[in-house]
Amino acid sequence: MKWIQKYRLKGLAAVVFLLWIHPVMQAQSDTAYAFIVAGHAYGAHEGGNTGLHPAFLNSLQSGYDSTAAFIVLTGDIVNFSTTESWQQVEDELAGIGLPAYYVMGNHDNNEVGWQVFEELFGGTYYSFYWQNDLHIVLNSTEGDRSISPGQIDFLDDQISQAGDTTRNIFIYFHEVIWNSHEKYTGVKSNSRSRYDQMVENSNYWEEVHPMFVREPEKNFYVISGDVGGNPDAIAGFYDRWDNVTLLSSGMGEVTDENYLLVRLRSSDSIELELVPLDPGMILPGIEYYSVPPAPDSISGPASIPEGGGLFEYAVPEVSNADDYLWELPLGASGTSNSMSIEVTFDAVFSEGELSVRAAREGFGSGPAVSLQVTADLNPDHVMAQDAAALRAGFTESVEGLVIGIHSPEGELCSIRIMEINGRTILSRTTGGIGGYSEMKILKNDLPGGIFFLSVSTPTQHLTRKFVVR
Repeated sequence: MKWIQKYRLKGLAAVVFLLWIHPVMQAQSDTAYAFIVAGHAYGAHEGGNTGLHPAFLNSLQSGYDSTAAFIVLTGDIVNFSTTESWQQVEDELAGIGLPAYYVMGNHDNNEVGWQVFEELFGGTYYSFYWQNDLHIVLNSTEGDRSISPGQIDFLDDQISQAGDTTRNIFIYFHEVIWNSHEKYTGVKSNSRSRYDQMVENSNYWEEVHPMFVREPEKNFYVISGDVGGNPDAIAGFYDRWDNVTLLSSGMGEVTDENYLLVRLRSSDSIELELVPLDPGMILPGIEYYSVPPAPDSISGPASIPEGGGLFEYAVPEVSNADDYLWELPLGASGTSNSMSIEVTFDAVFSEGELSVRAAREGFGSGPAVSLQVTADLNPDHVMAQDAAALRAGFTESVEGLVIGIHSPEGELCSIRIMEINGRTILSRTTGGIGGYSEMKILKNDLPGGIFFLSVSTPTQHLTRKFVVR
């Protein structure tokens, strides 16, 4: 540890006091420790507090996290960036007794806020070590919901210089800049951090994320704080991409407002917990706050009889989903937002893809799982598709339709063409050389519509549906 000068502002004067932080070090003891991360720490937009969110202060003062070594405030620390607000925050944090690190948020981002960061941390982006873990603070407001070129270089240097003993690297910024990925189109962060605000601004996936995946032996924890500050916003977020974990926590205008508690048992053992500000509330695990994954495979028939019918399909429950979005192919109908659905296939259905996505309010829908469904032979007459099996094929030509019949050699075939109501309109008996024969139907012989082909031999039978257009 070392002491550096840190400044608090009173009016136009600066009062010097001391903050203890880690210098950049490559070899330190690796013992257990914990720390707190809090996003949108001023709370509600219309709140009457000058400094930190009262419910947040009450939770910290309860002593729940007495083992925490420090706290990181991931932006929107004050509602209005004035000397009075920053002084109030300093006074409140002094009562908690934890070293504090600030991340610039859009509400903090003015001349006064920049002066506070400059005097406390040397600028709006900086780094520090705790134990053998590297912590990097970035400013996503400088480049308008992106990481500015100078910070890209800084981040690159910090990661490149981290030694082999540095297994965990924590990255902090305010806006949820990874929401520019199409996977997160339905994620309701605070308003300025949603997909439509990020897709044209953020450079996370193009310039930031690649730095992390190029170091697969290190664990990266990327933490933002722009959630919990709108009534319809989510209060937390979790996702994982290879060696990169994406996290958010926030407070202010949601019932499950919280802060994030990170416990490091060892370099390879990290526990993540969202701590509710309401002491009477129990929050689910952090993994619950994520875009639902794809359901497991769909159960139900992949082959249905020609002529359609009613069939049930289902998927196992997805633990963090509250809706299931089914999509049906042409010729199929049914409605459901649950894990199962009854699907009616009409008489003209031939084949198509049935799919479903798990969804959750505030997080959108995840990837789909699908099942290819085909209208096949009547199950009572399905035979193995080998040389001895009876089967039929259809080939369209300019003149009409050619039906090819494959049957055991030497057996006579009785062929009928029937309307959908069962009335026979054409019939023929044939026996092909080598087990193959053809039936040609001119366009003038059949009106447009749905028809059934019935083929019988002394040992087999099949029925096929076809359409004349």
